[in-house]
Amino acid sequence: MRRVGIDSLTRVAVALTLGFGALSAPSRAIADPLDLALNRLSLYNDTPWANGGVRYDPARWRFQGGCGTADTAAMGGQGYAQCFPDNQLWANLVNELGGALAPSLSAPAMTLGYAGIFIGYEVSVSNLNRGVASDSTQQYWPRGTEGSSTANVGTGTRSIRDRGDANAFVSRLHVRKGLPFGFELGTQVSHLHSSGIWAIGLDLRWALLEGFRHGLGYLPDIAVRGAVNTMVGQSQMNLTVVSLDATISKRFTLGSQVRLSPYLGGQALMIFGDSGVVDFTPSRSAQAECPRQTVNYVADTRAPSDPNRSPSGLVGQLACTGSATLVPGLPSDLNDTRNNGVFQAMRILRPRAFFGLQFQWEVFMLTGEFTVDVAAPSWLSTPPESAGRPNTNAATAGQAANTPITFVGPTQWMTTISAGFAFR
Repeated sequence: MRRVGIDSLTRVAVALTLGFGALSAPSRAIADPLDLALNRLSLYNDTPWANGGVRYDPARWRFQGGCGTADTAAMGGQGYAQCFPDNQLWANLVNELGGALAPSLSAPAMTLGYAGIFIGYEVSVSNLNRGVASDSTQQYWPRGTEGSSTANVGTGTRSIRDRGDANAFVSRLHVRKGLPFGFELGTQVSHLHSSGIWAIGLDLRWALLEGFRHGLGYLPDIAVRGAVNTMVGQSQMNLTVVSLDATISKRFTLGSQVRLSPYLGGQALMIFGDSGVVDFTPSRSAQAECPRQTVNYVADTRAPSDPNRSPSGLVGQLACTGSATLVPGLPSDLNDTRNNGVFQAMRILRPRAFFGLQFQWEVFMLTGEFTVDVAAPSWLSTPPESAGRPNTNAATAGQAANTPITFVGPTQWMTTISAGFAFR
């Protein structure tokens, strides 16, 4: 393998970086279709407001967006009904977005060697659940992302995309550096196309068995790797994706310059999703509607056996004093201070398998890889029952107050193509 000078390496790195920026940069300074719109992931109960609003009719829970607006008065309901986070939609959005931004591998088990460095550009395609209009549990992408003006129906928080994206395209600039004793350190910068979402990551790989080509026989290469990607620049969502994987590969030489390295492995993907405080009614102003706040204490009507019942038997509710609200006829208890919320923290485990093939000609490497879930997602930490959607049949004897959060999307896969240069 011939050596390449530092100047050549620098030129290649600059060219790849500029190309990555040109392909990934948004073309206009407005919301892109896959930008997050978490305020639309909300639910409400339109029971007419009485007794401080604590006695909700279970049959009147709505999972259709539009909370905190006049639209909630339809069908004889309460206008400007209070917003609650819809964790069913949130959990599935976190799960699929985490899969799309998962750290890439795109390499066989054999490392670069302690003096080696790899600079590459990758493009990954992952499938997304476009949603079914008749099933509100599958509306996390149509509701949770901005869409375009021509793809949206409804207005405000009731807006929904009439057609979701079937795939997510992610670009990555991936740099790996060989270290002594079979270790390899990598870093990557990822961008989700059609959005302002970026992620940065690190990975560390260790080749347990490498380099035995003679004497001990033609043994395969075996390596393990840990990697982490963290989404940056998003105030409403904190998303971190951690992967642990093991790879086995075998290199074959064709002639004196071409090498083929098929590989396969397994991966444990762990997704950690948290939200910031989300304003579910961005068109309203809590400060303008409620410049002075007081707390009213009303009876907590939940059953004594309910673990969410207040120990004191009272529920504190914010109310406004000293100022009329901006919305004529709006009860003071329904002021906009009620319409901020935080989604339940999500801790998700996904077992995946991958296989790929790397082609190398001198310093140039071209790699194709396919990754797919081999089992349904599960919980690293199971959300409490109270985080699920309210049960609209809870008035029936024996029915739980909330339904468990479930994963409803199809099996997610990822196809990755990587092209780059390895210098030793």
